[in-house]
Amino acid sequence: FPMLRVTWAVACFVQFALKELIKLSDSYRDMKVNRIIKAERARSAFADGTNYFLKLELECVSVCAAPLSPASTCRRGKYKGENEVIVFWKDDGHYDGIAIDEFPQMDGEFHPCTPSYKGPEKCNPAEHRTPEQAALFADDDETAARDEL
Repeated sequence: FPMLRVTWAVACFVQFALKELIKLSDSYRDMKVNRIIKAERARSAFADGTNYFLKLELECVSVCAAPLSPASTCRRGKYKGENEVIVFWKDDGHYDGIAIDEFPQMDGEFHPCTPSYKGPEKCNPAEHRTPEQAALFADDDETAARDEL
């Protein structure tokens, strides 16, 4: 493959796209960009801004480590593939969002704490709570013990 000259701006758009992608699923927490294959830009046809068209080689190994977000759809496994991503940049100087051609699919099973899991493994939801979520449940044990008296 010929070397792609990566400018500071392209690196910023790639970082933004990766951060937005990671927010989409617990499966994508450890997603990384192996390579920028192509980067182009064009004025937006529908808004005041510029669209950056990126072709990226993405890779991830997902273990669905705790904590998982509520109603997580985390799937364990690996992904490596090429994806086309568009970053929308507004003329007033901020990112507006991304679009991706296809959501990366891990090659393994859903995590047992997800609604989509159908296997025999059991899940303890308490193990997958963030500290903030755990604080919401902290006094449940005290209330249950008091109610049993």
